[in-house]
Amino acid sequence: MHQSCLIVEDEPSHLLLMRECIESFGFSVESAGSVEQATWICRKRSFGMVVVDVSLPDGTGFEVQRLLSEWTTPPALLFVTSDDLAEDAVRAMRAGADDYIVKRPHYLDELKDAVERLLATPVSDREKFEQAERASLLAALEKNRWNVLATARSLGISRGKLRSRMAKYDL
Repeated sequence: MHQSCLIVEDEPSHLLLMRECIESFGFSVESAGSVEQATWICRKRSFGMVVVDVSLPDGTGFEVQRLLSEWTTPPALLFVTSDDLAEDAVRAMRAGADDYIVKRPHYLDELKDAVERLLATPVSDREKFEQAERASLLAALEKNRWNVLATARSLGISRGKLRSRMAKYDL
């Protein structure tokens, strides 16, 4: 994992706290306060980890996630939000988030735990996961005779997400 992190957060106080937390692990940290800023930064450089708020002034963290999913090697992704909505948590995890943290008292402890888990996961485990995901996508595509809509429905994901995963694995 690169030792660089992008934090996408529009609340200055939360940004400061999260920055201090992430920097304590040795990451260099950049920040963005909007989807537009995050998009601009992500087009200029890559990151090993991205921490993104779900609610941003000009959109959602899911828009940032979609951009990151197009990368050849997507970064570790942590969603952090003030809204404790189950559907957002499910959506984030389905979108490939490594963790989903709700900003409530002591959420920085949860953030530290999440970063520690990511740092403790060897790259080989991640590569094994990606190999297994590629194999299951390939099997689903073949089962559905390469019909993208049918395959997406069978996997419970959008066509766009399936196409993104297909591009990621050169399918």
